[in-house]
Amino acid sequence: MNWYRGNKSYFIWVFVLVAVLFVMSSRLARQEVSQSSVVSYSRALTLLDSASDQGTSAEVVIRQDRWTITLGDKVYKTTAPLSEEVLKKLSEDKSVELRFLGAEPPSVWMTLLISWLPIVFIFIVLVYVFRSIMKKTGPSPMTTFSQTKSRVILPSEFGVKFDDVAGCQEAKEELVELVEFLRHPHRFVKLGGKMPKGVLLYGPPGTGKTLLAKAVAHEAQVPFILSSGSEFVEMYVGVGASRVRDLFARAKKMAPCIVFIDELDAIGKHRGGGGHTGGNDEREQTLNQILVELDGFEENSGIIVMAATNRVEVLDKALTRPGRFDRKVSVPLPDSRGREQILKIHTATAPLDRQVDLKTLAATTPGLSGADLANLVNEACILAAMKKSSKVTNAHLEEAKDKVLMGKPRKSLQISEDSRRATAIHEAGHAILAYYLEDADPLHKVTIVPHGQALGLTVQMPTDDRFSWNKKENIARIKVLLGGYIAEKMFFGEDGTSTGVSNDLLRAKQLAERMVKDFGMGSIGPMYFGKNTNNSYIERASETSEAYKLEFDQAVEEIIRRSLKEAEGLLESKREHVALLTTSLVDNDTVTAKELEGIFGVLDIYIQEDEEKA
Repeated sequence: MNWYRGNKSYFIWVFVLVAVLFVMSSRLARQEVSQSSVVSYSRALTLLDSASDQGTSAEVVIRQDRWTITLGDKVYKTTAPLSEEVLKKLSEDKSVELRFLGAEPPSVWMTLLISWLPIVFIFIVLVYVFRSIMKKTGPSPMTTFSQTKSRVILPSEFGVKFDDVAGCQEAKEELVELVEFLRHPHRFVKLGGKMPKGVLLYGPPGTGKTLLAKAVAHEAQVPFILSSGSEFVEMYVGVGASRVRDLFARAKKMAPCIVFIDELDAIGKHRGGGGHTGGNDEREQTLNQILVELDGFEENSGIIVMAATNRVEVLDKALTRPGRFDRKVSVPLPDSRGREQILKIHTATAPLDRQVDLKTLAATTPGLSGADLANLVNEACILAAMKKSSKVTNAHLEEAKDKVLMGKPRKSLQISEDSRRATAIHEAGHAILAYYLEDADPLHKVTIVPHGQALGLTVQMPTDDRFSWNKKENIARIKVLLGGYIAEKMFFGEDGTSTGVSNDLLRAKQLAERMVKDFGMGSIGPMYFGKNTNNSYIERASETSEAYKLEFDQAVEEIIRRSLKEAEGLLESKREHVALLTTSLVDNDTVTAKELEGIFGVLDIYIQEDEEKA
C-alpha cells in the first residue's frame, strides 16, 4: 500500500472528477424523467382508449420496449412488450400517430463521460509520471546543465568553530585576518588596506583544510558557497566555464560571502600539460574563466575565494600569482602537540578511562593526520562497545591504532606451521635490523598475525616527529627493508626465498632512486633529476640523456648492493637473535619492543659470557 499512500492526492482528484460527471449526468436524467409521468402499461392503454373515444389526437413513440405517449401537453412513459394485436389496433386508430425509433441514444453528459474520461485519466497519469521523474532526477538537465552545482551553507547551519580545529595553529592565525575583514571591512578600507582575493589552503589529505574554511565562514557569520573542482569538468566544451560564471554571479548576489573550491588541482593544473599530444581544452577554458572572474571583482567587494589542494606543485602559475590567490596557507600534518589537541577534541564526548594517556598516544602516532586520528578514536569507541565496556581504555586505543596503521587482523586465515615459521623468520630479519641499527627508527612491535595482504608486519615508531632524513638514515631504512630477504636467504638458502620479499625490494629500490635523483645522495653527486611538473610530457622525457640514465641505474644498484652487504654482515652476527625471535613469534604471534628488549638482554648476557670464556 506504499504506492497508494505516496500518490493518494492523484487518486483523490480522479475520484472527484468521475463523481462530478456522474452527478451531472444523473441530475440531467432526473430532470428528463421529472418532465414526464411514468405509468403502467395498462394505464397507458386506458389513456389511449379514452383519448380515442374523445377524439383527442395522440402521439405514440415506440423505442424498443419503451413507449412515450403524448396527449396534448401531457407526456406519459411506460414499458411494454411489442404485441402485434396492440400495434395493429393503434395503427388502425386514425387519432393516434404511431412512430418507431431505434435504440435510445445516450444522454449528452453520458456521452461526454464516456468519451472524455479516458483522456482525462491518461492526462492525470502522465502528469503523475512526469512529476515522479522530476522528483527523482531534479529539474531538466537541459535547463540546469550549465548551472553551478555548488551548495550554499548559511551561517545558521554551521557547527564548526576555530576551537574545533586543532593541529594547525599557524594556519588559524593567518585566517583570523580574513574573519576580521569580513566582520569589520571599514577598518581595512579606511587605512587603504586590501584583503587578498584568494586564499589557497594546501597540505596532505586529512589535515583539515575544508574544516578550516568552514570555520572561517562560521566565525565571520557569512554564507559559505561550497563547490568542488570536479563539478566543473564535463565532456562538453564550455560547460565548465559557464558553471564558473554562474558560481561567481551567485557569490556577487550573496556578498559578503566565502566561495570555497575543494580539490582545485582538478581544474587548476598548469596549461599545456598535454604537449604535442593535445591538451584538455575544456579544463583550460574552465581555468581561464576562473582567472577572469578573480580579476573581475574588487578586493573589497566582500567576496573571498578559498581553495584547497593536496598538490600545490601542479597548479598553474597564473592561478597562484599575486592578485588571484594572493595568500597561500600551509596546513601540514600535526606535530605531537597538535595530535594531542586533536585527540582531546575527538574524545571530548567519549567516556575515557582514567588510565588513558592521550599525550603518550599522540607521541606514538607520528605521521597521522587529523582525519586518521578521528578514525582512530572512532574505532576505539566501536571496540569498547563491541566488548561491552563502559569506558574506552588504553587497550582499546592501542588496538584501534594497530588497526589504523596495519589494518584489521585476519585471525581466521588458516596458515600452516611451516608458513608461520617462514613468516616469523622474515619478520625477524626486519626487526633485528630495526632494533640494532643506530640510524633506524626504533622498533615498536613485530607480529606474524596477517593484516590485510601482509602475512606479517614489523612496525617502527619514531620517538619524535620527523621532517627530513639524512643519508645514513635513508641507508638504514633500506637495510631494514632488505632484512626479510636476508633472513630467508640465511635459513633457507637462495632457492628458498619467497615471493613475500617483492614489496620490500620495490620499496628499497624506490627509496634508492629518490636518493640519487631527488636528494643528491648517490655517486652522481648533488644534482637534481626529478620531474619538473611545469613542463610537458615530451619535455620531461627528454630531460635526461641516455648516459645519465645509465649512471642513475649504476648509482641505485651501488646503494642497494652496499646496503645488502652491510645488512647481511649484521644479521649473520645476530643469527642466534634471529632464531630466538623466530621461536618467540611462532609461540606468541606478536612481540613488542619492550618484550624484545628483555629477550635479547638475557641472550646478550649469555653470548658475552661465552666470549669471555673463549
